[in-house]
Amino acid sequence: MRAVTAERSDEDDGFAGSFRVFAHHGLLIFRDVRSTETHDGYDGRVPVHARPDSVYLKVRNAVDGPVSVDVFEHESDDLTLDAVLFDGAVSSEHGEFVLHDPDNGISMKVITDSPGEARFRVSADAERFTAALRLQIWY
Repeated sequence: MRAVTAERSDEDDGFAGSFRVFAHHGLLIFRDVRSTETHDGYDGRVPVHARPDSVYLKVRNAVDGPVSVDVFEHESDDLTLDAVLFDGAVSSEHGEFVLHDPDNGISMKVITDSPGEARFRVSADAERFTAALRLQIWY
């Protein structure tokens, strides 16, 4: 497993990190590090399935190529890609999230140090067969 920890510094534009992954299940998960949500009823045909502390993101399957992911702890319309897949909220008891695939082949920890509900926007290059995701989280 590749693991990355992202912490924002005051010297940057909110860029928290990025990675490229072959998503073998065509799924990435953004969740509170302590979430036990199982997303019962998740339908893999929809691009997003959200719960209060976690969001399932459908992306293209590994056989179709890699998925590039950028994470920002900042809100800006300039950062938004062509298709907005989710624009809502996600909550965390301690302000710590993890972005990973179901097999934990890639795992990126996003530490905001701000507990509670955060604004969360997910945009992509396309709604179907997503090859590029941009995640923005801010308070």
